[in-house]
Amino acid sequence: MRNAIAISPLTEPPCSYCATQNRKNLIRADDRVLAWLRAAHNGGAFPLRHFIAGPRVINDTYGLFFYDPDGGYVTSYAKGYGYEFHGWRKGVMVVKGKDGTLWSALSGHAIDGPQKGKRLQRTASMLTEWGHWLMLHPESTAYDLFDGKKYPNTELATEMSPQARESMGKVDPRLPPLREILGVEAGGGYKAFPLDEAKERACYTDLIGGVPVAVFWYRPTRTAVAWKGRLGERTLTFYASESSPETAPFKDKETGTRWTLAGRGVDGPLKGQELDWVESVQCRWYAWAAEFPETALCTPSHQ
Repeated sequence: MRNAIAISPLTEPPCSYCATQNRKNLIRADDRVLAWLRAAHNGGAFPLRHFIAGPRVINDTYGLFFYDPDGGYVTSYAKGYGYEFHGWRKGVMVVKGKDGTLWSALSGHAIDGPQKGKRLQRTASMLTEWGHWLMLHPESTAYDLFDGKKYPNTELATEMSPQARESMGKVDPRLPPLREILGVEAGGGYKAFPLDEAKERACYTDLIGGVPVAVFWYRPTRTAVAWKGRLGERTLTFYASESSPETAPFKDKETGTRWTLAGRGVDGPLKGQELDWVESVQCRWYAWAAEFPETALCTPSHQ
């Protein structure tokens, strides 16, 4: 395990609303954001470079958030406090809890310490861009930027850190180490979906651990997110609709309802319904394969 550099986490930043913060003109439309879903006020979002790119950890009522620029992901867990950046293992970020337990930032597994063997509870989230999320949910929660000087603005890393690269070790050769994938967990199974850069919008369907899964991919915002292929007792066949607006790029064949990246029906018979999120992390292949070596590699059908 590589030792950490000194980085202080961010705890309980005051909240506001996306529309309110947008009026300050401090956030770019293409700013990468972590959006949390299925929560009060239609969830929320925060721009990475304003809040988590420096601290790497946010301890908050809305969730416990970890940012690993090397692995290319942000993970969201049920609220927690006292966590901080610790170092790297197999190129993947490790965080330390207040009792000294060490946790994988990607999988949420406790790898050493008093709680070894336990796991943090994931919460529904996705990576997207500020402008797209604001278009979908301007009334949702955001952290307050105040005058733009309270929190250090840290640009997102474009290269892996030497410490992470040195600790990577041998990488599963099925994909290039830095290939972007969506890692999905369902029914006790693990699969990685390589994201197709050639397609503006795509829906990948598969069966994981007996659970029908639909992965929505939207290249303009570099967003991939997984949803269950069932809504209640109904099985739905999702596909990327080239004729649909960017607000809702996906449809289901059974009802023709249009669906947003956030899994909400906005037009059609299922308007107002919400899909069930499937545990998933958008990250680099080396990180997912290191934490889930038993993962299958999907060659899913495109819808």
